[in-house]
Amino acid sequence: MRLKDKVAVVTGGGGGLGEGICRCLAREGANVAVSDISLEAARRVADVVSGMGRRATAIETDVRDDKQCRRMVEEAGDTLGGLDILVCNAGFGGYSSDRPADLPLSVENISEEEWDLTFDVNMKGVFLCNRAVIPRFKKQKSGKIINIASIGGRMPLDFLAHYDASKAGVIAFTQAVAMHMARYGVNVNAVCPGLVKTGMGRSMGIMLGRSHPVFKGMDPDTVFDKLVNNSVRKRTPQTPEDIGNAVAFLASDDASEIVGQSINVCGGMYFS
Repeated sequence: MRLKDKVAVVTGGGGGLGEGICRCLAREGANVAVSDISLEAARRVADVVSGMGRRATAIETDVRDDKQCRRMVEEAGDTLGGLDILVCNAGFGGYSSDRPADLPLSVENISEEEWDLTFDVNMKGVFLCNRAVIPRFKKQKSGKIINIASIGGRMPLDFLAHYDASKAGVIAFTQAVAMHMARYGVNVNAVCPGLVKTGMGRSMGIMLGRSHPVFKGMDPDTVFDKLVNNSVRKRTPQTPEDIGNAVAFLASDDASEIVGQSINVCGGMYFS
């Protein structure tokens, strides 16, 4: 119960990775505002958190919209009686589902629309949510911000140039915000997940099976297993709870001297 009666807001909380984070925060005693672009998904996870004996609320938020991000922060604080933790987890995998199957995954075939959407969600969304919570955390001289980056921000792949670049931006942005907020008693850090079998991971498996020569014709599960076996030293994928446990640690007082770090939770995909 390291987070007993703390209040957290988790963006993208209605998805697989987001749900795992919400569960871990609740298990450690936090009350959770589940934010998601899908209100139905947010309500489902909020019900899960409530079933764990914690207070919860669902908030519909498009993190690309500044007004919605500011409203999210205010609503979470007003509904749950304060705000201590912001987890920026909302993300986009980089490729639209309606991409032609015969279009190879490569830098020259990333569309401008895919590039813009990836950066709008993964980079701009993190910026807007961080900016929205900073005045509150400054005023109360406390708070924890955990931005979800990716191992791709450290070891990019050519066919994921836009996604990996956006996550590298999250890592650098996290360091910059950490420098600014440390004097106010606010810890800002990032978590870099490796290969997590969520909806986003499955979408990438579908895309690789359709369009990448190495994986052509493979079903999504086979693609994912091949990626794990070829790149994860432990030969096992990470779970949403693995990421959630790291988030819960960074949100706790046990991590009070961890500032501006990006922690890899990747089973040994990358060493830094």
